[in-house]
Amino acid sequence: MTQDTPLDPILRPYAALMETLVAQFGANCQVSLYDMREKRPRLVAYSGTVMEASIGSQLSEKLFTRFQEADNRPSGRLQFTATTPDGRRLSSSITILRGADDETIACMRIDLCIESLMHSIDMLQTFCNFDAPATQQPQFGNTHNEDVIGMVDAVVDEALGRNEALRTQDSRTYRMNIIRELEEKNVFLVKGAVDLIAARMNVSKFTIYNYIERIRNPQDAAATDASLRDVRSRRDGNH
Repeated sequence: MTQDTPLDPILRPYAALMETLVAQFGANCQVSLYDMREKRPRLVAYSGTVMEASIGSQLSEKLFTRFQEADNRPSGRLQFTATTPDGRRLSSSITILRGADDETIACMRIDLCIESLMHSIDMLQTFCNFDAPATQQPQFGNTHNEDVIGMVDAVVDEALGRNEALRTQDSRTYRMNIIRELEEKNVFLVKGAVDLIAARMNVSKFTIYNYIERIRNPQDAAATDASLRDVRSRRDGNH
């Protein structure tokens, strides 16, 4: 574990947990501990080597705003997707750590690099040409959210209808076009939208997230496609 000075005794118990998490998930995991007793969370220790970190650095303004929202949730947890500076995809979370008097004292960020997993999904879909079916319809918790989801459902209907002609001609382009339309309309900012769209399109949530990442990071997607073409070329050449 890397730190600038010995940890404050209040934060020290979390050090062993950080090391355990990295040992559990291996080289693809990095855990960071931020002191929250100042205005902005300040990095005081981290474990893992997924990306470079600087002791004393703070959470980005955008992430800090989302974190403040999480501080008011009963779970005290924020889950999100992110990317490393070199473009690798991350599944991340921040958990608020509270003291005996329930005062926020720190937060722990866990970043799990899922680039190899997403690449494997691309490979499987390319060779097997299938999507894992959605197992159930999404469930939503309150009337207000159901109203919002209802509006999202209407937007999805329109996107599905506009691209219906492509459905049997080119299923991948069909799905990409729909996800691109929904991304441009900020549909994925709505809680529960991914579950609903996965169910409507009869694909897995991983597939939806994969398409979103490809749309948001076209250069990375192009590199992945080039790699897949090379694999297919070598595979076909061996037959």
